[in-house]
Amino acid sequence: MTVTGVPYTEPNRFQRTLYFLWRRLHLMIFGVPVNVYFNSFEHVHIGHHVYIAPGVCITTANHDIIDPGVGQPIEPITIGDYCWIGANAVILPGVTLGPHTIVGAGAIVTHSFPEGYMVITGNPARKLRDIPQTSKGDK
Repeated sequence: MTVTGVPYTEPNRFQRTLYFLWRRLHLMIFGVPVNVYFNSFEHVHIGHHVYIAPGVCITTANHDIIDPGVGQPIEPITIGDYCWIGANAVILPGVTLGPHTIVGAGAIVTHSFPEGYMVITGNPARKLRDIPQTSKGDK
């Protein structure tokens, strides 16, 4: 299987209800579960060893709050290495998550956390605590 020119060699981990809309999505992840939604009008980069739980929504586009018929500017999303995105979390346009960021279940990530090594949760997502930088998997 190839997704936008990037070979994906483990189709057993690539399950039925993963959706791609438009542009490119780089699949360099450990596994993608059922019901993950990618609204990819712009580049979405997902780092190595990223875990994405069921029900996650990653969207690069949004609507204007005054006139829903008008789209906001599309923005890329970057998810760093060794991140974990909890069930039913939403990652909105323009977000960058640094390495070793854990996004709590149901979190709405509206802005970036590029420094990484933290747990974020809530609506909107806020830093809950730091993660030691000696985490397993560091190179």
